[in-house]
Amino acid sequence: MSERGATIAVLGTGTMAPGIAVAFAAAGHPVVLWGRSAARVAAALATAGAMAGLLADEGLAEPADGVVARIAGATALVALSGAGVVVEAVSEDLAAKREVLTAVEAVVSPATLLATSTSGLRVTDIGAGLLHRDRLVALHFWNPAHLMPIVEVAGGEHAAADRVAEAAELVRAIGKVPVVLHHEVLGFLGTRMQQAVVREAIALLAAGVASAADIDLAVRTSFGIRFPATGPLESADLTGLDVIAAIHTYLLPDLDRSTAPQPALAGRVARGELGAKSGRGFYDWPAERVAEVVGRRDRELVRRVRLAATEGHRGEVAR
Repeated sequence: MSERGATIAVLGTGTMAPGIAVAFAAAGHPVVLWGRSAARVAAALATAGAMAGLLADEGLAEPADGVVARIAGATALVALSGAGVVVEAVSEDLAAKREVLTAVEAVVSPATLLATSTSGLRVTDIGAGLLHRDRLVALHFWNPAHLMPIVEVAGGEHAAADRVAEAAELVRAIGKVPVVLHHEVLGFLGTRMQQAVVREAIALLAAGVASAADIDLAVRTSFGIRFPATGPLESADLTGLDVIAAIHTYLLPDLDRSTAPQPALAGRVARGELGAKSGRGFYDWPAERVAEVVGRRDRELVRRVRLAATEGHRGEVAR
C-alpha cells in the first residue's frame, strides 16, 4: 500500500510528466522525475517550476520554492528504487510503455504501486509483460495535470481490486477527483465523449455549416458552459428522456459516423498542419495566439479550482 507522503516516481519529460510531478509535490510528496537525458530532465524541471509558480501565485499551493524543492531529477532507474508509487508518463506508444515499466519493475519493491498515465491504450496490453500485473493501474491525468481536477482510474483484466482502490484514494489525497471505471475501455470516459464532439465538429466544418470560430463558440456558450453544473445524463433527465428519445429518432442518423480520421483532419496532418505546435491547424497559430488561448484556458481552470476549494471540496467541479 502507498503511504501518505510516500515518494512518487514520475517517468517522462514530455507534455504530462511535469504537471503530474507538481500535482504530487504540491500535496507534500517527494517526487523523482525520471527521463532518458539530463537535458530533457532539466527542461521538464523548469516547466514544473513554472507550473508551481502559477499555483502559488493563484493561492492554490505553497510558495513555488517549497514545491520545487520536493522534485528531484534523475536519469538512472536505480534512483526510483525507494518509490512507493511509480507513474509512467512516457510517449503514448505501447512498446515504449512496456519497455520502461518492465525495466522499473526490476528496481522497485514488489509492493510498489505501478500506474500508467495512458490517455487511450488498454492497461491490460501495457502490463502484458510484467511479473506483477495485479499492481498496474491507469491514472489518467488530464492536461494540464497541475490544474485539471479529474484523474480517471482503471484497472486492467489482471488488476487487484485493492490496488485500484488504493490508486483512487491516492488521487483523492492529493486533492484531485478520482473517477473509477468498472472496466477498461479505449479512451476511458472523458476522451471518448470529447472525441465524439470533436468528430462532429470537424464534420460540420467540412460541410461548410459554420466557421471554426463559430463552431467553437457554439460549444463554449451552450452545453459547454452548462456541463460544469450538470453532466450529459443529468441534463438528459432534466430535459426529459421522452424529449431526448424523440431528438435521437431524427438526429442520430444525420450525425457523423466516421470510423477513421476524416479527410478534413487527415489532409491537414498530411500537409504538416498539426495545430498550435506547427503554427497552423483549423486556425492559424502565431505565438501570441498560443499564449492568449492557453492563458485564457488556465485562468478559467484556476477560477474553477478556486471555486471548488471555497465550496469545501477542493479540485471537484460543482455537480
